[in-house]
Amino acid sequence: MQAKHSLEFSRAPSLWSLYPKIMTSRKPALVPEGGEVPRIESRLSKVVIDRRHLAAYSDLCGAAAGATLPIAYPHVLAMPLHLTMLGAEAFPVKLFGLVHVQNRIAQRQPLSADEPAEIRAWIEGHRDTERGQEFELHTEYVVNGESLWDETCTFLARKRTTPGAAKAALAAVRSAEGAPDGVAVKSSSFRAPAGLGRRYGFISGDVNPIHMSDLTAKAFGFPRAIAHGMWSLARVASDFDAKDFEGCEFLVNFKLPIYMPSWLMLQRWPVENGNGFALRDAQGEKPHVTGALKSLR
Repeated sequence: MQAKHSLEFSRAPSLWSLYPKIMTSRKPALVPEGGEVPRIESRLSKVVIDRRHLAAYSDLCGAAAGATLPIAYPHVLAMPLHLTMLGAEAFPVKLFGLVHVQNRIAQRQPLSADEPAEIRAWIEGHRDTERGQEFELHTEYVVNGESLWDETCTFLARKRTTPGAAKAALAAVRSAEGAPDGVAVKSSSFRAPAGLGRRYGFISGDVNPIHMSDLTAKAFGFPRAIAHGMWSLARVASDFDAKDFEGCEFLVNFKLPIYMPSWLMLQRWPVENGNGFALRDAQGEKPHVTGALKSLR
């Protein structure tokens, strides 16, 4: 049994000090055969919220500015912990190359921007799938000893596949589920503008080159820069009413990348105890994000 690795911080570590080590990592793309991911955990004992930062994030993601935190904002607050853990020597896979494929957030009540809080995060183990290896990164936003918000980010380290298998996987993504027949669908549209990746990158601390410019994205095999998945999640959330987040589960599946600039169509429809949704291209064909927002009550 491998030893547990624990990291404690009284204030958030500097993101910019972490990136040189992450960028130059020589770790393998997959956990070697017979290897495992030990438990790596991290704790930020005191959350400090900069109201100007919160306002800038809310504006960029279309969220209402106020005294409560947008549903995905704790993820941004936890980013320094996430990078510290995934960039640690104990984590056996290189961070660049991991693909964020799913995100689940459970929020039990609105989070006050003024109430003292701490953040706890951990990762342990992996599972082998047809597409590669999956890892789950868990985060909690804790107020007065109680977890009011928790998140599970699922990352994929892709294994090499044959052209036929890759084509079949793409076809499965394109046929992502939408609203059942006969169900009323509400549609709205918004834009992912040029430069969005840089703006969200500097606010969130996620400055992965695939998001920052067309030039750096091309170096990693993308035709243009792609929007951050957590921006698309936050932008979808802004289309819902504040009351929908008073006790909720928000499940998001990331599908095809969003190239910037582009227009996007958000479709919503009722499901049991909530709403299903799909964020697609302007023609309503290619799925970028699918999921559901449901009440916990």
